[in-house]
Order: sequence, then structure tokens, then C-alpha cells
Amino acid sequence: MTKTAAAAVARQLADARHILLTAHRDPDGDSLGCQLAFYEYWTRQRGRTADVINQGTLPSKYRFLDPQSIVQRTPRTARNTRWDCVIVFECSALDRIGSVARLVPPDLPIINIDHHGHNDAYGAINIVDPAAAACGEMVYDLFRHWKADITPAMASNLAVAILTDTGRFYHPCTNVRTLEITAALMRRGANLTELATHVYHSLSQRQFRLIHHILGRAELRAGGKICFLILSARDRQRFGVPMQDLEGLVDDTLSVAGVRVGALLRELAPRRTKASLRSANSIDVAAVARQFGGGGHRNAAGCVIERPLREAADLLAKTIGPMGGRAS
Repeated sequence: MTKTAAAAVARQLADARHILLTAHRDPDGDSLGCQLAFYEYWTRQRGRTADVINQGTLPSKYRFLDPQSIVQRTPRTARNTRWDCVIVFECSALDRIGSVARLVPPDLPIINIDHHGHNDAYGAINIVDPAAAACGEMVYDLFRHWKADITPAMASNLAVAILTDTGRFYHPCTNVRTLEITAALMRRGANLTELATHVYHSLSQRQFRLIHHILGRAELRAGGKICFLILSARDRQRFGVPMQDLEGLVDDTLSVAGVRVGALLRELAPRRTKASLRSANSIDVAAVARQFGGGGHRNAAGCVIERPLREAADLLAKTIGPMGGRAS
């Protein structure tokens, strides 16, 4: 984020006292880290008020970031709240904030801070930087330009944002500046070992057993170039694991040699399937997701396919086939 962009955000917030912070539905590490870091800055260093509201339950692995339960789930009472401004983090289109959109009146100024290449520029101010590896990098720049005091808690939130959106610094979006910012956050108090332990090594026994079950039934298609993980509603109920607690499992598809595209397909309803997509090469899975009304980044994207689970898997394989290798 440039100094000019940071100044524009500052001008928009100059007279604001009570703001809303939100992000795409089913928040991940990047969106949560940005919201919580900004919340601390706004309430403790600016002495003002903010609400953090998202559609979707906080994944269990991120709850350590929010010990005071600051993050809310679209409460009905919030409809009567009058905010001065809303900041939307890491969201390419306003409808992707889900039910939170009902809380945002048409005249409420929106600050749109995002790093998706395809962004609808829905805000009064739109700060979009596809070169940023994570939205957390952009928020770090914002604080740096404002000369804010980045506390250990803020540094930890932003480090989790970067750690998770780069796939533990694995995705091609990771660059020298990503590591320089992470080093700066470590100097501010972020402990990467502790953060990674919380995020990646804190599975419950139920989570572990369900993940083992899913991985044991992985499907390799297109001559081993595509890997699908399949999760039915019945299996999810059998193991008693909330859907949000499987966030990040799709990354394991890329650990198989030769796999170019991976997907986790989850049954939402009898004719509705959610697909999380990953690629570790030049294949643009965001382009695949957009064909089904979804979106995301080149190497990490998602969509909902209005088909039964098995039909969705076949359709997705057919769609990926021309991009990732011979047809299934």
C-alpha cells in the first residue's frame, strides 16, 4: 500500500467514531488477522469504537487470536447500529460478505482493502494490490505509513494473516518483501513457532480422525495431475466436526508428486457442493472458480457448484482437464 493510499484511508476515517470491520464469509487467517489487528489499533490507539462482524463461525484453530470474543456472527441487533464507515478486508465483491451486507445501508462509506486481482471496486475508497501476498501485508503498510505502534498482538495477527495466505510461505505469491515484513513483525513480538503450532498442530482427536478418513479416500484423476478430497454431509455428521474446522485441508492435495491441481469438495446440501481449489504452478484456479460464480487467487480459490457431490466432482475435473492435463 502506498503512502498516498494510506493517506486517503486516513482522510475517510478522520471524523469516524464507530466503524464496522468485516470480510468475506467464512473468515480465514488473513481476513481475521487483518480485522483483529485493525480493531486493536482503532480501539486502543485511537480510542474509538469498532464492531467486527462476519458471516460464519470462527475456525477453532484461530480462536486463540480472539480470547475476548471480539468477532461476532451477524447479530440481528446490529441492524439498529449506525456506523460511520465500514472497512471490508480481503473481499473481491461486496456480496461475498454474505449476510453482513444486510447491515450496510447504501449511504455508508465503504473502504475496500483487498489483494485479489479481480475486484469490483465497490468502495468509496478502493485499495487493491494484487502484488501483495496477503491482505495482512497491506494492513502492515497502512500502520507503517500512519506510524502506528504495532503491538505484539497486532504483529501476531498480521503474521498469521501472511503465514496462512501464503500457505506457510509456499505459494508463488511469496516474495522477498513478504519475508521482510514477516521479519519486521517478528521483531515486534510475533512468535512464528507458537503461531504455527496453534494454526497447524492443534487438531482435536475428531478432526484428526476425519482428516485421516478423507485423505484415505483421496481420488487421483487426469493421470495423477488432479487430486480430489471428498467430504459428504454424512461423514461430517458421523465425525462431528464443523465444516470451518477443515479450512486448510485442501493444501494437502499438493503434497502428492505430480499433482497440479487439488480440490476439497464438501457437500452442503443434496444438490449443492462447495469446492476449495489449490494449484502450485501456473494454473489459474481462480479462473476455474469464476466459471461457477466463485473467485479467489491464481493458486487458491473457491466456489459453490449447484450439483450433487459426485456430479460436481466430475464436472470440476472436466473443467480443469484442459488446463491441468488430459481429461479425466
